[in-house]
Amino acid sequence: MPDKYLVFTGRPNAGKSSIIREIVGLDIATGKRPGTTRNITKYPLSQRLFLVDMPGYGKMVRVSKNLESMRKNRIIDFLESNAQNIVLAIHVLDISTFIEITWRLEKKGITSMDVEMVQFLAKTIGKFPLVAANKIDKTDKEEIDANLNEFIHRVSNGHPSDVTGFIFPVSAKTGEGLSSLKNVIHEKLVVKGYRTPFKVKRI
Repeated sequence: MPDKYLVFTGRPNAGKSSIIREIVGLDIATGKRPGTTRNITKYPLSQRLFLVDMPGYGKMVRVSKNLESMRKNRIIDFLESNAQNIVLAIHVLDISTFIEITWRLEKKGITSMDVEMVQFLAKTIGKFPLVAANKIDKTDKEEIDANLNEFIHRVSNGHPSDVTGFIFPVSAKTGEGLSSLKNVIHEKLVVKGYRTPFKVKRI
């Protein structure tokens, strides 16, 4: 029986490792410097289920463009070659700067890496991933709502109802929204026949 995977993806400094630590309870290294997670790391959970912490893809501190490209290719290769064994994928993004970063990239002719990865995951594993829209504590509600609406519009190709129930505004720092995300992860794993290694707080 092949190993199965609970996969977390995200750009450097999106707070991916912090989200994993807060939700699952794994002791994963975190840091303010982008690119703390440098390798594809597997953590055993239960019943041949492994949590996979992907390295951040995109701009990294003290890393050449060639190495950045190599790491992105390794991520894509892993996702494509293990697509049928991925039970659930969670993408973590910094929602507080989504519009600013997206427009800055578009001026250079580059598509949003967060939108690109979420759509790639949906196509590759055959189901829309959960999205942890992290760092809602970083700015005011009006700006967060604007960023969320823009992200939802782009990731759904203008059909927001298609992604209802998949996107969770959260803060790894304050804990806001994490219970809802944790519960959905738990429920989706249970449907697949897995007992999760973390306790769920009912809300």
